[in-house]
Amino acid sequence: MVPYEDRLNAYYNDICVGSIACRLEKKEGGAIRVYIMTLGVLAPYRGLGIGTKLVSYVLDLCAKQNIGEIYLHVQTNNEDAINFYKKFGFEITETIQNYYTNITPPDCFVVTKFITQSQTKK
Repeated sequence: MVPYEDRLNAYYNDICVGSIACRLEKKEGGAIRVYIMTLGVLAPYRGLGIGTKLVSYVLDLCAKQNIGEIYLHVQTNNEDAINFYKKFGFEITETIQNYYTNITPPDCFVVTKFITQSQTKK
């Protein structure tokens, strides 16, 4: 099984240009899900597929480990991030009011991808 919490970095010419950090969480009933804590790519390197590779890597790990759910929080006005995750099959599953304390708007969406058994067998 993947470690409880892990970070994967993306490098270009020995410079860290992107990173994703995730953690495993146990749900009631014992099922395991993955929470994406952070995903970032330096501005000059965006649009080159680095974020896509990072998310794809995590999704592949989830499939190999038979993890059926992966989720994250996204600020409600971050349309670029929402559209990015929707390309991978994530959907908005919840809205949380006043989730953030130091940014406006303070609300977030919970964006979730449910991985079915047929998706995990490649």
